[in-house]
Amino acid sequence: MSLKKVKLPSIVSVGAFDVELVLLDHEISYEVCEQQGSFVPKPPYKIYLDEDIINEGGKDAVNLVVHELLHVGYFQYSLKDKDEEAIVNSFGNFMTELLTRSQLRKWIKDNA
Repeated sequence: MSLKKVKLPSIVSVGAFDVELVLLDHEISYEVCEQQGSFVPKPPYKIYLDEDIINEGGKDAVNLVVHELLHVGYFQYSLKDKDEEAIVNSFGNFMTELLTRSQLRKWIKDNA
């Protein structure tokens, strides 16, 4: 009997931000754009992700999604010119929200 994998949600809500997760063909994402993921910091907020990495699942997929969502946190909390304590506190709050309240929590657990 095979276990059904948790599907990556198409939208993740973190604080006041709803971020659409968009899968891109590997050839476009990595070979053309030379990246595995990208956050677009303007409404409508989107994160583009390499489809091959996400479909493979596992820790690399989790790392990619969390990495791009940390860009959301950096943007959301306006951390560009903040000191270390403000950055650490903001990311602590952001990660707590992401891991305990967002639509991603089951997907992360399934792929960790």
